[in-house]
Amino acid sequence: MLVVMAAILVAIVVPSYITMRNRDSDSSARAQLRQAGEAAEAYRAKHGSYAGLSPAALDRLDVNLGTSGYTVRSVGAMTYCLETTVRGRTWHLGAPSGELHRGGCS
Repeated sequence: MLVVMAAILVAIVVPSYITMRNRDSDSSARAQLRQAGEAAEAYRAKHGSYAGLSPAALDRLDVNLGTSGYTVRSVGAMTYCLETTVRGRTWHLGAPSGELHRGGCS
């Protein structure tokens, strides 16, 4: 009886834990990309385009951002795609839409 109760408890707790962990990972990824996106917009305002956008350039605009944890996947004069992966869950932020999406840059 005790083994059955333990199995039921595990069947309830494990999916809840995984869902909570995924939600936390997604929240961290989105927050980091929003911060990087704000720095990217400041870069465009300063330089007139996104050309030359890099983690180092973004770090100079926002010293709290750092140069790791996200990548600049593609850059054009008026477009970019920033990508980050937290605990195996990938998100990306692209311009000009400025929308966050699950998955990598396409």
